[in-house]
Amino acid sequence: MSLTIRAVTRHDAPRLAEIYGQPDTQQNTLQLPHPSVELWEQKIINYPNVGHIGFVAELDGQVVGNITLFTQQVVRLKHSVSFGLAVDHHFTRRGIARQLIEFALDYSFNWLAAQRVELSVFADNPTAIALYRRLGFVTEGTQRQAAFKNGRYQDTIMMSILASEYFVDAPTD
Repeated sequence: MSLTIRAVTRHDAPRLAEIYGQPDTQQNTLQLPHPSVELWEQKIINYPNVGHIGFVAELDGQVVGNITLFTQQVVRLKHSVSFGLAVDHHFTRRGIARQLIEFALDYSFNWLAAQRVELSVFADNPTAIALYRRLGFVTEGTQRQAAFKNGRYQDTIMMSILASEYFVDAPTD
């Protein structure tokens, strides 16, 4: 398995529309069903204007996953980065999500000078919650009825990892 993580380009829009249109992906993201290629092209083109930084995971030349970092425009929140993530359902359970998140953490803490990386995950997604915990994320709380899914409002879990937790094993001078 030869996984490469690279910057997203507008040429990735057809594949991202396909991945984010999958029912399995829809259940666990905040994207709307049936995204168009044009929508994804516009999102990607607009990333620099809204502080988003996108990456894709390629497996043997095929885009199989995506992670987008959301930086903050508000000065007093610039130390925080959040992200959105999706992996093609045909390629789950292969460590792709883990590699994308590890890449995003390195990028956030070592290049964006982030103090914290945070996320929101549906409370009914124990697989993702377990992965985030293994990667060092700490649960901060539950947002009650925070996101609409399957015709009703559902809880989300807020999690984060701080730079001091990420660098805990780093050598000190």
